[in-house]
Amino acid sequence: MRMRNLALTATLLPITMLTGCGTDGVAAAAPAAHRAAKPATLAEEAATDDPVVHAYYTYRIALDVMMRSGGSRTRQLEPAMTPKMYQAISAQARYFRTKKLHNTGTTKVIWAKRTLASNGVLVSACYDTSAARTVNSRGRSVLPNTTPTRWLDQMRVLPQQSHWIVDGGTTTPADC
Repeated sequence: MRMRNLALTATLLPITMLTGCGTDGVAAAAPAAHRAAKPATLAEEAATDDPVVHAYYTYRIALDVMMRSGGSRTRQLEPAMTPKMYQAISAQARYFRTKKLHNTGTTKVIWAKRTLASNGVLVSACYDTSAARTVNSRGRSVLPNTTPTRWLDQMRVLPQQSHWIVDGGTTTPADC
């Protein structure tokens, strides 16, 4: 049981330790707010007209690819996030490689929307990890059965040259 708690903490720690952006000062939802209507894959979800929400989906896809590969595929992460966030997620990838962990599926974004806050543009998103089990080299789940499967992301998104990238934020278990 202790190893499972350690695995959960180590798996989620890099994401939760990123600079928090919270929801303080949320001014209003942008007119281009987006709500996913249960598309089949993250790739289909990424086909949105809102470039800010699209940046979030690109980040989720890149993170899923890294986790399914056991931390070996990280090339797709760099263009989707800031260097600070890339460093944190690279530490998570290193942990997956060292412990020989990988995910067996993908996360499903339930909904995502852009909001404006006093500290920039945020993407608030609810995602489900019930199909994305983290397993060891023997195929056994490393997370306790009590691990939440619904999460609320509050991710800051920044413009970089001609596109948007994820800068970090908070991820908390939530009934969303």
